[in-house]
Amino acid sequence: MVRLIIVLVLMLFISPSILYPDSGKERSHGDRNKLLRGCASCHKGHGVYNTPMLSERKEVFCFRCHGNSIYAENAKRAGDIAKDVRTSNIQREFEKPYRHPIEKIGIHRYGEILPEADASMPRHSACGDCHHHHYVTEENKMAGVRGTSKDGVKIRIAYEYELCFSCHSYSANLPAYQTNKAEIFNSSNPSFHPVVAPGKNIDVPSLVPPLTASSLIKCTDCHDNDDPAGPKGPHGSNYRYILSKNYTTTDGSEGPFQYELCYNCHRRSSILSNESFPLHDLHISTAGASCRTCHNPHGSSQYTHLVDFNRASVMSSNSGQFGYIDFGVRAGQCALNCHGKDHDPAVYPGATPEYSPSLSPVPSPSPYPSRYPFGK
Repeated sequence: MVRLIIVLVLMLFISPSILYPDSGKERSHGDRNKLLRGCASCHKGHGVYNTPMLSERKEVFCFRCHGNSIYAENAKRAGDIAKDVRTSNIQREFEKPYRHPIEKIGIHRYGEILPEADASMPRHSACGDCHHHHYVTEENKMAGVRGTSKDGVKIRIAYEYELCFSCHSYSANLPAYQTNKAEIFNSSNPSFHPVVAPGKNIDVPSLVPPLTASSLIKCTDCHDNDDPAGPKGPHGSNYRYILSKNYTTTDGSEGPFQYELCYNCHRRSSILSNESFPLHDLHISTAGASCRTCHNPHGSSQYTHLVDFNRASVMSSNSGQFGYIDFGVRAGQCALNCHGKDHDPAVYPGATPEYSPSLSPVPSPSPYPSRYPFGK
């Protein structure tokens, strides 16, 4: 029996295909031309307690090849990886101010249930939550990892968002400031960015080609490395929310950098020339309202056009009304109070010769006939 066990262990180290029958050069960690010792390039005897025979704690083990260049050079000198192998420095991304919290060690468990069913469990992130070390390939970084469907069902990943939903949807331990992204992107909502399904609005003149109103986007189109020359993926960023570009959520002056993320897909010239909404420029440039003041970049469970007012800066109108009504093509009504201007309610499409919109408070009731709408 002892001899049989020894033989089986040796066979696993010599030929990993026994454990993973279709492993081989197509798998980054199954290519013996890259990992010269095969399984033994990573697994070193019994290793450290509570690790899968690794020489270091598993939360940092991946950085032996995917960290600072000195670590990869050490691995090459040890004969673990080939000298011509080029690896990305993922460790550097986790040193940025906004990152997935892999530093919370000792929380990840093999075979853990995601989304979390226990509200008391501390939130965490580990390399193994997104990447399966045996199955990962250059073309499919999520290979071998189970995801969560838009309905909360554990499935084999077909779409990138299904990986993200494992932690950012139905988890019982979601922080109070986070929302269930599966619910926000639900295609039955009045509006949503087209991650799970094409958007409902067919009139989006600001889109940057080749994007169209029927296009689908991915989570990583917004949440990605802020360094375009660095490794792809939402490991870390210098911008809040692990965004690839700057996105200012507080009110202030308008500029290409303030809403760089939004302008990556929506032409700034179109937004400021009021092609999609007749008072965009007034709100953004004159009033200094952030895109987030009126819009939720994920979606809205209440209103069309991603309208989801930021209650940190938008309040009820003087009469206590609050909300938005869509009247159809580029027309609507808002009841609220922001920037010292009372919309009680205010109707657009826009200004008329009889009234030029301003930021001054509007008298209530308005002296202007209803056929002359103004404001937002």
